[in-house]
Amino acid sequence: MPSLDDILSAIESYRNDMVDALTEMLRIPAIGPESGGEGEFERARYLRELAEKCGFEDIEMFDALDERVRLRSRPNMVLRRKGTSDQTVWIVTHMDTVPPGDLDAWTYPPFSPKVVEGKLYGLGAEDNGQSLIGSLFAAKALNEMGITPERSMALAIVSDEEMGSDKGIKFMIKEGVFRQNDFIYVPDFGEPDGSLIEVAEKHILWLKINVRGKQTHASTPEKGINATRVSNQMMTFISDYMHEKYAAKDPMFAPNISTFEPTKRLQTVGNVNTIPAEDTFYMDFRILPRYDADEVLETVRSIGRMFEDRSGVKVTITTEQYTKSGTPSSTESIGLMSLASAIKKVKGVDAAPKGVGGGTCANYFRLAGLDAYAWQTVDECAHSVNEYCKVDNLVTDSKVFASLLGYLCYNIQ
Repeated sequence: MPSLDDILSAIESYRNDMVDALTEMLRIPAIGPESGGEGEFERARYLRELAEKCGFEDIEMFDALDERVRLRSRPNMVLRRKGTSDQTVWIVTHMDTVPPGDLDAWTYPPFSPKVVEGKLYGLGAEDNGQSLIGSLFAAKALNEMGITPERSMALAIVSDEEMGSDKGIKFMIKEGVFRQNDFIYVPDFGEPDGSLIEVAEKHILWLKINVRGKQTHASTPEKGINATRVSNQMMTFISDYMHEKYAAKDPMFAPNISTFEPTKRLQTVGNVNTIPAEDTFYMDFRILPRYDADEVLETVRSIGRMFEDRSGVKVTITTEQYTKSGTPSSTESIGLMSLASAIKKVKGVDAAPKGVGGGTCANYFRLAGLDAYAWQTVDECAHSVNEYCKVDNLVTDSKVFASLLGYLCYNIQ
């Protein structure tokens, strides 16, 4: 049986191969249909070939029907090395990305990855390519031992994480892929020093708020109802009121408050001298679990009714995403302690359990009654122009995954 040092040395020797693999993956767009993309099929095909090169022979596909993409399905894959017990240790990553936004704003084109001063630039490099490739090469080092593990070792690579996971991890949970006694890790959230293990998430509520007034010429505003003016007032009121009403702090979470942020906005009229009849804006709420998310939504609806009565507009509020938070994962489990130990061995960092506002696949496991833990080392540049991952983080996190899998699956200490 190889030692842990042998395994970590093997991963260090993969450094250039890991960079090459992530570079090739990032060249292949994997954007969902909500953002005008064709989904993840081409990227999944590349990753299946890579998985075979990493020593996986047991590869199972779970395709979710989606009429919006050309091939009418969204791919999810399970790479498994079966063990002698009925438990499985999972690392769950996602292959899809958000759209790149303004292409002219990127110094390094999003689909032409490039390494500059130890950073690999490209759309999806940090979210979630770093952990996806890192976990694959961690498993490669263990697969090359040619030894049957005690617990099964499995990687789940899923679609649709960025837009709600209906065609991804939610679908796989419904399919019964995961069991109650499994160990589940979701490396899709972290801190620059790797000191945070995510064990809980806030409620996520995305709202689309449409305000409809009456169009008129800008020189005669009294003849119309300015939807943009009312919309601006309503947006500010909601943000201020919600922060005041739901003002509790919880030290377990980072940040430790609920947040209520205006985000996207649709274009109104195309010219300057017309008062718009319609204005649509969006808000992103991240709500501490202590609050009833249904009650928060009703508060927003009541504000909408107030503005209707006050201004004569018609307000329509719809939910773009509504995900309640699951029960926090245990902070005293073998799963958490094993991850913390692996981080300490490889990085020398004492990682602490925390709650976060960002949504990951881990929450869907918690909603299903399964403990799940999210961890990685990041510079927190996901969803930003010139997204990148540090090559050192890619390799070091892979070593953490290998240490974790080596201990839980092979008892390598």
